[in-house]
Amino acid sequence: MNRSGVDIHGQVLVVQESMNRVEMFPKDQPENRAIVYVGEKPHEIEVSADGRTAYVSNFGLLEANYKVGTPGTTISVIDVTDKRERTRFPLPSGARAPHGLKIRPQHLTELFTNTEEGIEEMVVFNAESGAIIRTFPLPVGVHNFIFSADGADCYAFTTTNDIFRLDPDRGRIVAHTSIPNVRGLAWTSDNSYLLVGARGQILLLNPRDLTVWRQFTNLPVGQVFYPVADPDGRSFLVPAVLDGVLLIMDAKTGEIRKRIATGSPLQAVFDGKCAWVSNVKVPRSMLPPGETERPGGLVRLDLSTFQFQVIPDTEDANGIAVIPRRAPSMLALADDR
Repeated sequence: MNRSGVDIHGQVLVVQESMNRVEMFPKDQPENRAIVYVGEKPHEIEVSADGRTAYVSNFGLLEANYKVGTPGTTISVIDVTDKRERTRFPLPSGARAPHGLKIRPQHLTELFTNTEEGIEEMVVFNAESGAIIRTFPLPVGVHNFIFSADGADCYAFTTTNDIFRLDPDRGRIVAHTSIPNVRGLAWTSDNSYLLVGARGQILLLNPRDLTVWRQFTNLPVGQVFYPVADPDGRSFLVPAVLDGVLLIMDAKTGEIRKRIATGSPLQAVFDGKCAWVSNVKVPRSMLPPGETERPGGLVRLDLSTFQFQVIPDTEDANGIAVIPRRAPSMLALADDR
């Protein structure tokens, strides 16, 4: 319980992009949900360490390569206890389309977002007041980013085939590499290597100099989006939106253990013996001729049986956050396409 007497732990929060809202519900009672409306075409979600506040990037655009819509200019701030939008943090003038959204580890008052239209920069807010602490310019095309566990390094990828290691205080480029069609960064379970999703492949990079340590190629899918390593280090979950499948990959051998047709998977968040998987809406314009629109939605995947439960009325699910039952820390994936 928090001090208001409302139990916020065990809550699932899912961003519904085309509906401009966030749904939240207890993980074992998805029918008992609340809806909070936010800005236009929201994408990423991040939760404070105490679980009481959620932040949502109001991107305003359909997708990084299909920029349909109006670039957004705000971050929505949600009171998780009261289940309402408390306020919005405005971006600096000229910076638009906030996408990636992360609280910096070990610096919990610093909320970072990258802007993709107008002035491309990293904007660092005070997570409590919304005051802008600092900004710094970003390389062209940065789409999303993650931090090292100690918050000392920021790793960003672009839609122009680049990965950068950045100094999060000044924005200085520390290391750089080129990876074709990169669309997702995460950490291996022991935080030793960067886990990279690309077209038809998964790569592991040395986080110091971004050299390739290992590469799994010829995956039975096209573009991989946001891969994630399971906590025990045995598997990678590999979403492939346009192929409509989630691959379960052996983290040591690269063997594909399962191919699960969830619809249009984008992100996955581990939650004990299950994982929550978001499936985004895919319009016909992004699919091969003759295919119908995929509505998307949230599913709960049992990691023992690999059976999944579709959560009704969650179409066009994008960012996901899960507030653990008894811990104040946040377990969340914040990126989008």
